[in-house]
Amino acid sequence: MIDAAIAQGLVESDRLDWKKHLPAERDFKTSGIVKDVAAFANSGGGILIFGVEENQKAASGRVDAGDLNESYERTIQAVSYSAISPPVIGVRSYKIPAAGNDRLAAIIVPASVDGPHLIFDGNKQSFSAPLRVNSDTQWMNERLLEASYRARFEAARRGHEHLEALYIDMTNSFDPHRNAVLVGVARPRLLSPNPKRRKQPEIAALTAKAQDDAWYWLGQGDYQPLTDVTGYGARPGLRGWIVPPTERVSWRRARAAIFDDGAVGLVWEAGGHRYGANGANLPAHHVPADAVEGFVAALLALIKTVSDDAPAGDVELLVGVEWMPSEYTSAGNERLVFEPAYDFVRGGNSTTTLGGNYRPVHRVVDPSQEETVYLQTVVDVAIDCLNQAGIRHLVRLSTDLPARW
Repeated sequence: MIDAAIAQGLVESDRLDWKKHLPAERDFKTSGIVKDVAAFANSGGGILIFGVEENQKAASGRVDAGDLNESYERTIQAVSYSAISPPVIGVRSYKIPAAGNDRLAAIIVPASVDGPHLIFDGNKQSFSAPLRVNSDTQWMNERLLEASYRARFEAARRGHEHLEALYIDMTNSFDPHRNAVLVGVARPRLLSPNPKRRKQPEIAALTAKAQDDAWYWLGQGDYQPLTDVTGYGARPGLRGWIVPPTERVSWRRARAAIFDDGAVGLVWEAGGHRYGANGANLPAHHVPADAVEGFVAALLALIKTVSDDAPAGDVELLVGVEWMPSEYTSAGNERLVFEPAYDFVRGGNSTTTLGGNYRPVHRVVDPSQEETVYLQTVVDVAIDCLNQAGIRHLVRLSTDLPARW
């Protein structure tokens, strides 16, 4: 594609910039590339191609871009976080395979909902916001900055409203008056203009992959909601698919949803689970702590699997426990109770009663991270969910896992 662009004299645009050489790694932070990254992020995203000569902004030939090694890639990631405010999330760099001795590389900058992104302008001794306009980089004036901030806050408000509406929909797919329900939803912060419409076999494959990942993260444990849904029974929903429970009536009923825009939902009946050595069913308002760990692992596995299939940048999520006791139910007005698993190292398994309503945990995660890094996010979300219930330690999730088979 680059050779074809050179042959045609493809001109730079608001989404494309030709560069001859990568700056020395030690000089990257002070190079003009940082300004270009911020400008693309402020203008809907773009790509910088290294190893291409240009004549009056038109590609004219190949040159050697230099070596983009793993250390350099980490530097690009680090600078995108540290030298730009707020950080530009999801910047990726790639070596481009090419015939001959001339090396090629690319830096892909995603669109961002966190603009305006500012960099320190040494000439002005102040922070400024660059903006890509056609093939040039300009600086935002006061009016553009004001409009950018207004758009950012309005997009965040609308996005959170949509996330909360999805959370309510998933909660209502089961009856939180009958049993406590674990609920989790996630939605890309920046929606693609071209949602990916999937077919039923693709939904089944995504569900199976997420189930396998959660199983691995949980130390090869199947006590999690994705074992209780049937991907091959998925049915069409509004702009997406609903993955139904394996059983219509069960103490472990679960349901998942995968939407065209990259949003996902997961719900699992959390009260009434069989628990303890005698296998007795818990009351409707008692939630096993290890079920919470299994639920978080399954939800974040589903988020990552769907994102890997159609990358959409960072994702906003809500995870909660819903219980709506009613005077018309046998549960009465019982408060939520969490049943910690016995910890053979630290000891103790006393129950914990929640003093009020469970407050859903809100996080922004980057599912494009490599698995070992992403797994720390999974652990952090599970800790947040259980700390609120007065439980300090996880017993199933860990970042210390054996190598995959």
